[in-house]
Amino acid sequence: MGICAFALACDALPKFQFRLQSEIQREFHVTSALVMVVDTTNMIVAIFDDAHAAWALKDRAAFEEQVAYYAVTHYQRTKLKSVGVVVGRASRRGTDRDPEPTVFLPEYHTDGSVRLALIPSGRMRVTPTQRDR
Repeated sequence: MGICAFALACDALPKFQFRLQSEIQREFHVTSALVMVVDTTNMIVAIFDDAHAAWALKDRAAFEEQVAYYAVTHYQRTKLKSVGVVVGRASRRGTDRDPEPTVFLPEYHTDGSVRLALIPSGRMRVTPTQRDR
């Protein structure tokens, strides 16, 4: 009985990830997104879209935060500890380096709101960004 429950839970995770990928693609009008749940509490969302990858850093950072917030508020299996968002190009050039993910730490509040703390790359200092709804 326990083995059957475990098998069903493992089968449901890829289906849920695929559904969240589809929802993110639809919500943000991108053709290629990949959702990976690393260890049930940490998620990485990769978006491959030349138009978004070409945005100015400030605009891309705002987009990454919107995607992270969407992922946190639409992932209902458990409360996520972190969400990494990476925006890269769909078409690859030989000299392009893989972009580093932007990591957000969700803070869940009793009123149902979520606040995302941004972990700047290369630093361990946390800079909060308010995303209460």
